Amino acid sequence: MRIELFHQNERLYLHLPDEPEAGVLCVDFCEPALQHRISKALSAEAVVKAMGQRPLKTATAHPLNSCESPMVTAAHLIDATAGLGLDAFILACAGWHVTLIEQSPLIHALLADGMKRGMQSGGSDSSAALLTQAALSRMHLCSAGSSLDVMLTLPEAQVIYLDPMFPDRDKSARVKKNRYLLQQLHGEEALGNNLLPLALTLARKVVVKRPLRALPLDNIQPSASIKGKTSRFDIYAGSNNRLMIP
Repeated sequence: MRIELFHQNERLYLHLPDEPEAGVLCVDFCEPALQHRISKALSAEAVVKAMGQRPLKTATAHPLNSCESPMVTAAHLIDATAGLGLDAFILACAGWHVTLIEQSPLIHALLADGMKRGMQSGGSDSSAALLTQAALSRMHLCSAGSSLDVMLTLPEAQVIYLDPMFPDRDKSARVKKNRYLLQQLHGEEALGNNLLPLALTLARKVVVKRPLRALPLDNIQPSASIKGKTSRFDIYAGSNNRLMIP
């Protein structure tokens, strides 16, 4: 499988030259639909509800693209399966300091490019644009690597969030283009095997995103679940007693 990264209009894109119907991937936190989404009440977002009480606001920013001494705050959340960073961005807009882990160097490059462009997209005084820059300042992208290894190197987090890949139920239909490309890049190692047991030892709370009718990850029953339109968020109580979760 051939994979190519290319720049166009000052953006980084990824595509499969031999499968043009699969489309292209690009991370753009400033695209109009997403800007419109974050301009609405974030408390209505299922992923925000699943994390629990909204974190206290803090002003200090994380550095980009490094795992050097990320800040420890009461609002620290680890997104251990960052992908294209959409959920991490929504959570950062809601006030969380989010540490992102992405194992694929190619997806990591797209994320870094999207975060950099978002921070440099000044010139607009709209509330959504200001919220975007503030949110990106709270997003900390670790160096590319396996979550099983990287999570062990990070400071304590209030919550660990997992959104592993899920095998498609209908093998005859082409899945959403973004998801198809992500599946090709990550392979079976992105199914989330062994992530939940580890996360439960590292945080007091773990949230796992699953398709509505999917079995719980690793067949571990959650303490509670919150349902969205197409997904549900399984909530687990972890065994780490170092942090008090509101």
